[in-house]
Amino acid sequence: MKSGFHSRRKTCFRLLLILLLVAIWGYAFFKGSMFFTNQKITDQRIILDQQKQELAWYETLTGYIKLSALRQLETETDTMPWAERINKVIEMLNELQNLTSNQSETISLSDFKVSLDTISVRGKVSSLLLLYYSNPEKHIVSLLDRFEQLDFIKDIKIKTYDKDATDNTFGFVLEAKVTDNGTTK
Repeated sequence: MKSGFHSRRKTCFRLLLILLLVAIWGYAFFKGSMFFTNQKITDQRIILDQQKQELAWYETLTGYIKLSALRQLETETDTMPWAERINKVIEMLNELQNLTSNQSETISLSDFKVSLDTISVRGKVSSLLLLYYSNPEKHIVSLLDRFEQLDFIKDIKIKTYDKDATDNTFGFVLEAKVTDNGTTK
């Protein structure tokens, strides 16, 4: 009986020893993996801190600030760049210049005021028909219709007009609202 008891005891001891070794190995594996995970986290934090420092350095640069402000402005405001709007207005004014140089009736425009919300122009015409009258068959387009053709302008109004007795012209002030949904053609 003693030998059976010893063999059982040896077997239980070996089993407990094996379980202890497995537990120690598991604990060591767990501690090792935690060490390497913490090391990776530390390395990533160092990289993140370096990138934050680089970003702070970039943000101090004037050009970067202007570029980021421009990008934000482009995403928040209109779909048509102001340069294209200005080109469209210049094209219209060139058409008017060619038109008035070939006829006895004249349109003179001055005092352009442009903001993000409104556009206004002061001018003189030899006849009020030049402001209001359009006839597609005779290729006559009024000044109001020319401004209405600009797809970034709405609510066009002739705010005031007065007759100048000295040169028989009519002075006027045209105002319109600038929209944000202009499209390029």
